[in-house]
Amino acid sequence: MPNKFKQSILDVGCGSAKVEFSIGIDKYPLENVDICHDLNKYPWPIESFSMEKIIFSHSMNHLDDIEKLISECYRILKPEGLIEIVAPHFSSDNFLTDPTHKFSLGYRSMDYFVTNGGVEYRYCSEDIKFILLSRKLSFRECDASWRKKTKFNPAKLSGFEGLINLFPRIYERFFSGLIPASEVSYLLKKA
Repeated sequence: MPNKFKQSILDVGCGSAKVEFSIGIDKYPLENVDICHDLNKYPWPIESFSMEKIIFSHSMNHLDDIEKLISECYRILKPEGLIEIVAPHFSSDNFLTDPTHKFSLGYRSMDYFVTNGGVEYRYCSEDIKFILLSRKLSFRECDASWRKKTKFNPAKLSGFEGLINLFPRIYERFFSGLIPASEVSYLLKKA
């Protein structure tokens, strides 16, 4: 399908709060949705190599198969295109409350889909190559390109949030049950 849009940012699962200047794709025909499509059916009606960026703002966890999802993003992205993901952390009450969430994400979840993740195996084809540029845990809201301003975050101001991002594995293993994180974010680049 030819890309009839001038924008080259895809907001996946945008709902009614589509990111400004993006193309919104969602299962439901809401007001700001440009493309109505069941996101669990591949391929999506998006031309290959047509997007510079794909955004997932609290939408990735609602889809059935993360391996197919990552492959579809690779198909759609231009060379050196970006995937920006913000999702509820596995310890978040936002993750636990929503019964439509299919899987949880932690600090190291994307390691299995990137070439620089440091794991022994990856869950995607060797032809699919992403590089992890950044990731972060937050007790309130992670910084994201589409957020003009994040909510007040005392943990960030106190330096506690910086500390857990220095030692994320220790935090997730021993302290996430006591002091749950709210969000996790990732920035991936198509290699």
